[in-house]
Amino acid sequence: MSSVVLDHVVMVTPNLDAAAEPFERLGFTVTPRMEHPGAGTANRVFFVGGPKGHFYVELLNVTDPMAAANSGRGSYTPLIEHGGGVARLMLATDDLEPVLGRLAGAGIVLSHDSVARDDGSKIGDVVLVDAEAYAGCPFGVMQYELDEAARYESRQERGLFDHDFPAKRLDHLAMIPHDPAVTERFWTETIGVPVSGEVTTPAMTIRQLGAGDAILELLVPSGPESPVAARPKGLIPMVALEVGDLDGAVAQARERGFTPSDPADGVLPGTRTATIPGPELSGLALQLLAYV
Repeated sequence: MSSVVLDHVVMVTPNLDAAAEPFERLGFTVTPRMEHPGAGTANRVFFVGGPKGHFYVELLNVTDPMAAANSGRGSYTPLIEHGGGVARLMLATDDLEPVLGRLAGAGIVLSHDSVARDDGSKIGDVVLVDAEAYAGCPFGVMQYELDEAARYESRQERGLFDHDFPAKRLDHLAMIPHDPAVTERFWTETIGVPVSGEVTTPAMTIRQLGAGDAILELLVPSGPESPVAARPKGLIPMVALEVGDLDGAVAQARERGFTPSDPADGVLPGTRTATIPGPELSGLALQLLAYV
């Protein structure tokens, strides 16, 4: 199977600048506004990671609802009208055709398009999929015009990894699927993301799917009494970033007006974590994670 990695999450918002402000204040370098010709959208993003496995958060606004609907992005408009939120998980692959074939073979309806920069130059081909019954959340798959090394070099040259915050890389994203068995089978067999581990706690089982340098977690409640069972299904609006100095990152966040939790032992063995609440970051919580 072709390589599939976690590439970015799409966070739709009614106001790009207002959504970017807390991330900039925290210390992230956020790109200027960029229009997507023909797609009816515009974005601002910030990157984390290194030459292998870098990842980004895309803050996205709908500028033309009709064009967005025609390009398969119509579901973003009502979400924005309700204040915005995490809308889609995006993957990247070096060969889109086999993924397209497996999705079509599973009878899944696809929206196939390309995305371009505001100067008209092509970024890549993209397939958007709304199949939560299988995947657990809306998702998409991209094949970029440039390979990963060239994308990283271009972004590094533009200073897009020059943050004043000690985020090293994406560690994991998490979702709570409606049907864990169906969702795991979809990701492993149809998308080609293998199971890489499992962690069991009194509240849940975490099935870990390895997608490049990061993990997609499927959270399965231990029973109806588990607090996980009461949470909304789908992609959790949280990004877990590895940091080198957790205590320093927490102190820095507090100095800049945020209220992260006190560092504590993480759910994953050998980790310590703290979390900046989502409402302080335009609806996207940041879990700061350090390996010990």
